[in-house]
Amino acid sequence: MAVQGEEKDIWLDFSLGIGGFADVVVATTPVADKRKIRVRVPPGKLIPIVFLPGIMGSNLRLSKARQALLKRSDNIAWRPDDAVDGWNRRNAEPADRQMRLDPDEVEVDRYEVTDDGTGRFDATGDATVSSDKRHDNVPDDLGRVGKLLIDDPKADPNHPLANNRLSFTAAQKARARGWSEVMFKAYGDIIKRMEYQLNDMLRGHGANAKLSPIWTPAGNHPGPVRSERAVMRDPSAFGATGAAALTEAEIKRIGNCWYPVHAFGYNWLKSNGEETKSLAPKIEKLIQTYNENGFHCPGVILVTHSMGGILARALIHPDYGNIKSKVLGIVHGVMPTTGAAAAYKRMRAGFEGGGIEDNIIQGVLGDDGAKVTAVLANAQGGLELLPAAAYGTQWLHVQDQNGNFLAKLPQGNAVDEIYTQGPQKWWRLINPKWIDPAGQLGKPKDEGGKTEKQIGPEATVWRVTKAMKFANAIENTFHERTYAHYGNDPKHLAWNEVSWRVVDGDTAKAGDPANWTIVPGEKGDNKTGLLKVRGNYGVELILKLQPPIAAADGTVPVERSASKVKAKVKFTQRGYDHQDSYKNLDAGASTLYSIVRIANEFDPQWWDKND
Repeated sequence: MAVQGEEKDIWLDFSLGIGGFADVVVATTPVADKRKIRVRVPPGKLIPIVFLPGIMGSNLRLSKARQALLKRSDNIAWRPDDAVDGWNRRNAEPADRQMRLDPDEVEVDRYEVTDDGTGRFDATGDATVSSDKRHDNVPDDLGRVGKLLIDDPKADPNHPLANNRLSFTAAQKARARGWSEVMFKAYGDIIKRMEYQLNDMLRGHGANAKLSPIWTPAGNHPGPVRSERAVMRDPSAFGATGAAALTEAEIKRIGNCWYPVHAFGYNWLKSNGEETKSLAPKIEKLIQTYNENGFHCPGVILVTHSMGGILARALIHPDYGNIKSKVLGIVHGVMPTTGAAAAYKRMRAGFEGGGIEDNIIQGVLGDDGAKVTAVLANAQGGLELLPAAAYGTQWLHVQDQNGNFLAKLPQGNAVDEIYTQGPQKWWRLINPKWIDPAGQLGKPKDEGGKTEKQIGPEATVWRVTKAMKFANAIENTFHERTYAHYGNDPKHLAWNEVSWRVVDGDTAKAGDPANWTIVPGEKGDNKTGLLKVRGNYGVELILKLQPPIAAADGTVPVERSASKVKAKVKFTQRGYDHQDSYKNLDAGASTLYSIVRIANEFDPQWWDKND
């Protein structure tokens, strides 16, 4: 509320209601109060910002049947913001992980609703837990996040119409926009920052409009730059080369427009191509709803993290989502453009640890190859992050004790030479004994059973083959208005190549590594990167998977993957690890910069039209 003019009238601004309508609440005043209540007319233009998280960044819930089978009191399948659930599952056995993260028995944990229309899913799986309680990763006290997302005023309980009005908090509105579908502790900072900063570009109207203080060019003021104004610096300050700084005219051109931020979770266990079939209609419905509510909404801007970028490219591909005409541009954050060798490493040896917190996270994600394989061998989405053809060849190395190369794979096709190799090949991707620890194959369907087409070595080979076919199909699919940022930090190393090094044994006597055979059982593979193999004449060798050496973000290598994105501007940055990249000041600045650029590059005639 603001007081303006000689009459000291009450001035109010519209916000965005829970149904996507422009919304303002006006309270009646006593007869003695002669002030007028004036309401500023909202802009007619609106461009939603849609955030797509990375793998494991969307919350998932179990079907009713799987919840009952597992005898769980709730239906949480995956909810990384839930510290209690994470602590309890950190030591889960491979079989438990397989059953709880079954692609066919989970869906996105959405606020108040389920996507499945057959009654297979319930909102929380516990009648005593409301959707608001389940989705409190977006906290109840979220409060105002910019001018569009506010707590509705509470009606005076003594007012005669008090019982006729619904009131929603900012947290409930945010949950309805999908914010609680995603890992909020990783993405909440950037989601909130986009929401409040993009919707506070201008102060005043028409010819009197001026830039909001948080968009004032940083060079005009001495002293430290506030995080919000970091976007107005020269882009070289946050990782770009040869890109021009944003100007006052560019901010003013697009400032009289609303940019509500939505987050769309997705079933990251399924193929990204398959997920577009449900996600594309949701985006089209979002655009349609805003247009039906009286706005001029031409499409969305996608902002992605990691695998969310793969999904975004599939959304604009004609064979998958086919909604390129509805996407104005895409901002990619730390995208594994061509895959990541870390996917191979983690399926063989588990996720990485470190300090106390990192070790807990490692336990939750899977601290050995058997725990990771039990999930990803049965989930095409994760397999789509393996190095694809565009990643290049010879990324899997075998070295002797002095670091000399004994072999480099693949020479051609990784699917044939690595991913689908049988159990006798020690460098294989998949240990077939790790695929089905829960014994789903052969069980009755009502006990979670599956057929050979669904689970087992042959099903996994088929799944890997399909995953790489998908990855190769979108290899050259990039929006013409693409901007990207990624990490190139020597403090956050990643595997550009993966090396198995002999640490004990006589490689000269052992002969060609292609003929080595792995010793059966855990003596041959300890599941965390130590192998025992036999070569010629029964010579035994110990091989150890080597740590990463390439500057990156801890997951996606720059040379073979991150830098291969086709973008108008690429921001090469330091100071963050892969999962928490969006907490970084420079990543935030490059994201806002990119959104402003995309908006300015969109159809000039649309911007020139009066509301």
